[in-house]
Amino acid sequence: MKKFLVFLLIGLLSVAYADKLDIIKIEEAKKIHDEGKALFLDARGAKSYKMATIMGSMNVPVKKYPSLKHLMPKDKNALIVTFCQGFKCELTDRLAQFLIKDGYKNVKNYKGGYPEWKEHEYALMGIIKECKTAPLGACMPTYSAVSMNGAAVYLGNDDGMIDQFWFATVILDQLPANIQLVDLRKPALFKQGHIKGAINVPFANDKIDTSKLPKDKLVVFYCDFGILSTDAWTSLSKEENKNVLYFDANVKCAGEKCTVEANDDL
Repeated sequence: MKKFLVFLLIGLLSVAYADKLDIIKIEEAKKIHDEGKALFLDARGAKSYKMATIMGSMNVPVKKYPSLKHLMPKDKNALIVTFCQGFKCELTDRLAQFLIKDGYKNVKNYKGGYPEWKEHEYALMGIIKECKTAPLGACMPTYSAVSMNGAAVYLGNDDGMIDQFWFATVILDQLPANIQLVDLRKPALFKQGHIKGAINVPFANDKIDTSKLPKDKLVVFYCDFGILSTDAWTSLSKEENKNVLYFDANVKCAGEKCTVEANDDL
């Protein structure tokens, strides 16, 4: 019930404060960052934040804002910049809306977020796992595959994760038998582009309709950035997720033409 109320509030805020968002481009974001007078807030989940984020930023995942807002500046005129995982990521909008609702008058929304900042090679911080012996910088599995619901796969370092570096090399044209890709994004985004063979089962309001997941295959969740995938798998019970894994990667598609980039391990 509590989670439902949080998402209902987010939905209402999206409508009420949509026109009040002050969206800035990277040039302004960099200038503000260099001046050192603003609080940068990363709206992504803790895992993404720890992997890498804009130097000096604070992690305030949207779902946890109600329990973290006591850490926000007392000065309602404080300059605050919100960001997340690029232009399609709505988490930064929702976090900015929460702040505006709470009376903050100087909130900037940097839509380019972490990916654009990284692309420009601006200052980052994070806990990155090194893999010096692997080819091309990818940490490929050095252990045996496991069988899950008839599919032979390599598991990642975290519970429920398929090895993202290995899977990124096979997902587009060498997908193992008995794996069903499940795209968790909104239907409109799925129609714009998705990995060939994937089905769309949206993860919304912290829920997924498990009745739409095939029982005779290993299910692998994916989304744009790996954020929804992680949250969706975590939302399942042990019985529901026993034949489900999630893919932690950045996926960009136009039609069925896709690029896939695995996210780094912690």
